[in-house]
Amino acid sequence: MKPLPWAKSALALCVMGTLTACGGGGSSSSGEGDIAELPAPPPVVVVPPEESGIINTALPVLENFGEYTNFDQSDVIDFFSPNYKALATADSSEYVDERPSFYYPTCCFFDQDNPDSEITVDHETRLGIVSDNGDPSLLISNARFTIGQTKSDMADASKNDPKKDSTPGTDGGSGWGELDLSEPYRISFCVSSASGSGSMTQIYVNNNTTGEANSIHGGGGAGSRIFNVETGSLVPGKRVEINVPGDVTLEPGATPVDIKSQVVGTENSFLHFRVSSGGTAIIDDLLIEKQSDNGQATLPVCTKFKSAEEPVAPNAPTTFATDAQMAVSWNSVLGAATYDLAYGTSDDVSGAIIVNDLTDTSTTLTELENGTTYYVWVRGVNNIGAGAWSEFATGTPEAPLGDSCSPTTTVNPSVSHGILWSVYDGCTHPGELGAVVINGSEQTNFEFSDEEKPWFTVSDEGVMTMDTLAGDSNTKPVGDLSGVVADGTYPKHFTWIARIDNAYAETQGARGFEVETHIDERRIKAILRPDSGKVQLEKFLAAEETAEVSDVVYSDGYHVYQFSFTVNDPTAEADNITAVIYRDGNEIGSFTGPGRSGGSASLLRVGEGSGSAFHANLDWLVWSDDMAADVTAEALKGELPGGIGELGFYAAADISAVIEENFEGAGLVEDSESGAGNFFSADYKALSGDATKPMYNATGGGSRISVAGGQLSLHDARFTIGDAMHGTDTSADDAAGRGDFDLSKPYKISFDVVENPNVSSEAGKCQVYVDNNTSGSGNSIHGASSKIFESVASQMAAGSATGTVTVESDVGTASSFIQLRCDSGTRDKPVVIDNFSITYQ
Repeated sequence: MKPLPWAKSALALCVMGTLTACGGGGSSSSGEGDIAELPAPPPVVVVPPEESGIINTALPVLENFGEYTNFDQSDVIDFFSPNYKALATADSSEYVDERPSFYYPTCCFFDQDNPDSEITVDHETRLGIVSDNGDPSLLISNARFTIGQTKSDMADASKNDPKKDSTPGTDGGSGWGELDLSEPYRISFCVSSASGSGSMTQIYVNNNTTGEANSIHGGGGAGSRIFNVETGSLVPGKRVEINVPGDVTLEPGATPVDIKSQVVGTENSFLHFRVSSGGTAIIDDLLIEKQSDNGQATLPVCTKFKSAEEPVAPNAPTTFATDAQMAVSWNSVLGAATYDLAYGTSDDVSGAIIVNDLTDTSTTLTELENGTTYYVWVRGVNNIGAGAWSEFATGTPEAPLGDSCSPTTTVNPSVSHGILWSVYDGCTHPGELGAVVINGSEQTNFEFSDEEKPWFTVSDEGVMTMDTLAGDSNTKPVGDLSGVVADGTYPKHFTWIARIDNAYAETQGARGFEVETHIDERRIKAILRPDSGKVQLEKFLAAEETAEVSDVVYSDGYHVYQFSFTVNDPTAEADNITAVIYRDGNEIGSFTGPGRSGGSASLLRVGEGSGSAFHANLDWLVWSDDMAADVTAEALKGELPGGIGELGFYAAADISAVIEENFEGAGLVEDSESGAGNFFSADYKALSGDATKPMYNATGGGSRISVAGGQLSLHDARFTIGDAMHGTDTSADDAAGRGDFDLSKPYKISFDVVENPNVSSEAGKCQVYVDNNTSGSGNSIHGASSKIFESVASQMAAGSATGTVTVESDVGTASSFIQLRCDSGTRDKPVVIDNFSITYQ
């Protein structure tokens, strides 16, 4: 399991009532931890309470120690870092807290207990995440750690670790930490295993030392040490319960081993767990809550520790073979950190080729021999070892026949908006693995029952036909695909576009095709109705009225339909969903309503669900939940994936174009007499990777650049195209990666100079730069090569003042940008350009 990004630490702490999947550790090819392979985390930014509104971590806190599968040193490092759970409150100390972890190791973690030194924790015998039959638990042996400890103003900076052994005693004010323990509270945890005569298991409040009196609460029965028992007396398989104030028991219903007479804690407290030398305890499902809460009943049953075993054998994988390749997928198995896949041309796995360390449950085998049957097995692997191989599955790649459809296997983000479309291209039955491509290259399919599949057929030309004319009212075949809309805040946008022929359905008086979208608790059912000449959004409006577009002609064959939805709040039964319908690029309807109730989260359903007779020829279907998908049909020209079939209105003028600009695009506000305009704004055109950043930025002489009448004019000025870090000058020391364009392969820049009053053959030059937003040619990762074009303005168009400028180049990276400039010699002699483009050679 890959470690979570550093910034996702808030996922790690589980609030009462849920056991959230929380992070994981890396592993080497052998399944063992390898610290050297861990990426260096970026710095953690802790927002001050006055800005975040967060004062501390609210109770209850339930910790199940994540869902780790490697159980190695990398997992332990991850758990005791802000990567897993960061402090919620800001550091109030004059010293920066370099490791603001919610769980902080105060022993045997860093070399010489110095956080600036190497991490040397012995995860197998002292402090580590271990596997309790595949369930992560925490082992503590001659080790200790704190929970919710912030850095004290009184921390001694001279110590190796100011967060360790720094409790000042009774003069320490009100304590420091982010747990509110000022009113009666309860701590409980499962004991999975315990051993060690003479060893003590202890819990302290506001004390990060091993001396009981070293705390604002002092020592004695009401002091900082609220739990102190022999480790060997803990009962495996039972839950310890510590009530402060109240009884302390080692298992439910047992005689108390201690009674706490009063609250020990403040509004700003932390806890300190310790198992002393000679003892070992393994704990799980730690709960910290107020006594007024009662989370005990919903906690998992405690069990005795059982060491992990190799993963069980998965079921036989599923295969889908196409031209010289085969997609393979399989179900995950409990306890597997990675998977091995074996494939060969016989049913003997001992002679197969093995692909190791697969972290996903699907992959694609390439460079296979067409016409050859391949056998495929999978097995799970964890730190214990590799499990048994599954039963084999087979597949036979075949070369495409004549004009047969070529299945889509990869999809790149669109050029202008960066939309990553999901695709069904009609080449394969929609229920077969590999029929659908999501996330760029992940192959999946719509789910059908065996009874539903026969109602859908596919031709060699890549047309999927749904025909239920011979069915009855019980015939309702539909295919479902879940997870089509990402979780997140609202508004959400969803667009689907399909090329469909319903002409035959019209002659039969039948319906055409249905696409139903489920977004959280609402659903939107779009139906093409050749039988009545309508497009419908069934029960979409208030009072479950159907939204309709009438007088739709279906008899003339294929049309491309676009349905775009904006969902503001699906939980409210109000007019919170806007739907816009396009046919062949023309808007034919716009409606606002609540949609239908009864939706299941994130679902796309195709087919027919009413039992009426249906017939449709589907060439292709694409969909996206990108924010950029909330655009008009006009803005989606050239944005759909190529190679899926006829795109009609949506086809790009030049499929090799990186960018095309005619300075009169949709949404452009031209310069008025006051000089106002939106060309240099994200409202006109944004970067594909960040919709908040403009595509065009003035880098000098902005007042001498204007856009009007579909043309751009500049003199003694310069501007960039596709720079994502406007305002930061480039230099020779830059790392590649700040631009919006892939210029890693040969390309051509072209633009027309339509007006140009410059006449000098010596002064007044115009230039084109790559990855350089300054006026110095060497200020780029490409050095002087960043200037790919320079000419006196009077001769810039192949020796003439006007005409077409063409620049061919191979200078660039996979993330590049362009700058255009006309220097001070052109002042008051503006060069006017049109039809700017970058295309691949």
